Amino acid sequence: MTQVTLSQDILIGITKLANELNLSVDELLQQISQGKLTVIDVEELEDLLDIRDAILAENDPKNQERIAWEDVKKDLNL
Repeated sequence: MTQVTLSQDILIGITKLANELNLSVDELLQQISQGKLTVIDVEELEDLLDIRDAILAENDPKNQERIAWEDVKKDLNL
């Protein structure tokens, strides 16, 4: 077994995250190391969710009506 030294702040953060997922710290780290859980940057996640929402909106039958560019400009007072 290898020991790792963590600052108190990091340990508190990891413990909080593990608790939110109903896991022990050991289980959390084990699942990350096995590829069952992943860490993703918040901004990247927001971008992926925006793309998903755009695809869903584009595929929604209610959004299939096409609007002329001239009508859009008129609505925007351009």
